Amino acid sequence: MSINVSILGATGIVGQKVIALLSQEPNFHITELIASPKHTGQLFGNVCDWREPIMDLPSDIANIRLVDPYNLQASYNISCLPTEPAQLIEPILAKQGKIVFSNAPSFRMQHNVPLIIPEINKDHLSLLANQTTSGKLITNPNCAATGATLALGPLTNQKEIIHVSIVTLQSISGAGYPGISSIDITGNTIPYIQGEAKKITEEVKKILGTATKPATFPITTHVHRVPVMYGHVATLHITFKDNITPEEAIQSYQDWNQKHPNLFVLHKQNDRPQSIRDLHHDDMRIHIGSLCQGGQLNILGLTTLSHNLVRGAAGAVIANIKNYLNVERKSYDS
Repeated sequence: MSINVSILGATGIVGQKVIALLSQEPNFHITELIASPKHTGQLFGNVCDWREPIMDLPSDIANIRLVDPYNLQASYNISCLPTEPAQLIEPILAKQGKIVFSNAPSFRMQHNVPLIIPEINKDHLSLLANQTTSGKLITNPNCAATGATLALGPLTNQKEIIHVSIVTLQSISGAGYPGISSIDITGNTIPYIQGEAKKITEEVKKILGTATKPATFPITTHVHRVPVMYGHVATLHITFKDNITPEEAIQSYQDWNQKHPNLFVLHKQNDRPQSIRDLHHDDMRIHIGSLCQGGQLNILGLTTLSHNLVRGAAGAVIANIKNYLNVERKSYDS
């Protein structure tokens, strides 16, 4: 079955990554591309500064003419828009009957909008029943929240969590292109990203809770921008109600890998994971290292690494489309 999709915000680095990842999916066909209004009517190849390392810009994609976002033909729409355009355009598409899969933060915390990581909370798609539009809006989380949430997911099934500390080291590609001035970031660490700590805290709780009630354990979050091209690191210190061992945590991740093959990569080397050595340009895995006992027997420490443009953005959107189509197919079959 061929699935036609449009991509909004196609010229950005996340939009480019979506194009590259969809090239590996034979059932998906990109029919429409959208950029800023000033470029409507122009050829994508003449507008886009292609920087995607997976592949050169395909000629068929380069020759797609950019269209207006309000007259799309594809039923499935991938939004890689910035916050403000997303706030305007995505609800209109939903009213038009489109299914919108959004990477934007605009509607993630809205009570009737599912914020989905399929391996964790695909049942939250039940929130779509509370959307009154003929189309629907589905979101994926913040790129840094994704790695932390996936690392916590198996452990929430192990024992009750009473507090989580999250400290992130986030790559410059998370700021988009052109992103941060080289004068600000070269040889530097910036311990602030506007709104980021709040996003991570709220989104982790929403995903790890039920469809209608967020998780209740407190989270303390600090964020940093670091001079790394790709890959977000999150160091977690997790306090449980009862004692827990690193071996129990390792078993939890191995059990999840039985359900979701290759989701977690458990690194034993003291100096891993590393972005430059462990991430692939299409990497949907969560890399976990430095898993250790904390200062008390009910505390675990660990470090996660995930590809912010893949697992945290473009790949997450595509995973949500697949999950939605799978759920819809099962519903139809039943």
